[in-house]
Amino acid sequence: MSQGLDIVTKNNNGIFNIKLLGSLDSNTIGIFDSKVETVKSNIIIIDMEECFYISSAGLRSLLILYKNIIKMNGSMSVINVSSKVRDIFEITGFAQILDVKNNYREISIAGCEFISAGVCGECYRLDSDTIVKLYGEGIDLKIAEKEKDLAKAAFVLGVPTAISYDVVSYKNRFGVVYEMIEAQLFSSLIIQDLNNISKHALTLSTITKSIHAIKGDPNTFPNLKESFRDYIKQMNFFLNSDDISLLLNKLEQLPDSEHCVHFDLHTSNIMIKNNEPIIIDMGDFSIGSYLFDIGLIYMIYGIPELKISELVTKIPASKGHELWEYFVKDYFSDKTQDEYKFFDRNRFFLGSLRAIYTITFFPKFRDELAVNLKDFLLPKIKNSA
Repeated sequence: MSQGLDIVTKNNNGIFNIKLLGSLDSNTIGIFDSKVETVKSNIIIIDMEECFYISSAGLRSLLILYKNIIKMNGSMSVINVSSKVRDIFEITGFAQILDVKNNYREISIAGCEFISAGVCGECYRLDSDTIVKLYGEGIDLKIAEKEKDLAKAAFVLGVPTAISYDVVSYKNRFGVVYEMIEAQLFSSLIIQDLNNISKHALTLSTITKSIHAIKGDPNTFPNLKESFRDYIKQMNFFLNSDDISLLLNKLEQLPDSEHCVHFDLHTSNIMIKNNEPIIIDMGDFSIGSYLFDIGLIYMIYGIPELKISELVTKIPASKGHELWEYFVKDYFSDKTQDEYKFFDRNRFFLGSLRAIYTITFFPKFRDELAVNLKDFLLPKIKNSA
């Protein structure tokens, strides 16, 4: 598999840049080792955009160099890593050892069919086989990487979701490429059939229960309760210490669980094909109490005066509320009365969690949601405490 190796080096104000062209393997590591032995800098950047393969021998050379640089209190970054080499880094665990910055395929959406838009970005049809979920400007690359990884892990676990392929870039934005699904958005089906809200609510309840019945690996999926301990503390830029303490106390009352939650589950993140659901938007897939999902569904459909149902799903607020009433009745039908009472007592707090999450990660919505949280939700949380 060796293709030979060329190395281009440049010392830029004490930062030593190494560009690898070819393969870094047992046949070429001698060239690499000889070159890096002459390096005097303790700050090294290795550009692997045109490195097409790396073997175990190449990985060992990188690791030795990295350890030597760390001993010198320096730093080493590996940048522009191609998808093939990136897979090797991830499989071997080197992506967790080295500072690796991936090279993402640049796409164009010129002439691509627009499919839908949401709070975080838009979806476009790239070709007959794939679509891209393109995040908005200013949304960190790590959000797209996280979604791709969680979608793959959930698919393997048996969650009915689309296959995620890779992270791509478009100008200064990032996105995730998925298989093209010839299915209809659940929200669209409901809008076309508003006289059968009870039937659609039962479908939503069945889908929600099926996700919550799956146990997730805590080493793979984020634990929402643990994450929210930090998210809530970050609200101190507009909430006082008493308000923060109230929210944290409410959080600790939630039962611990390693079962799956979607945490953005609503009818516009569900597609239907041949009467079977396909769950999309997997960037927040986690483990935790089912109440995280029920609280979000309540906020979207259960408070008609906020008109969130119309904003997020295009379902009229009154019909969204009707959907909620049927949904919550069916969802809690096999749970105890105490479990429902706990939810009902904490519904505004549970609903507020999505706002807290969005404030944390999406600065574009920070000010508006902060006002809603402080002026609308927090008083109701205090009244129910």
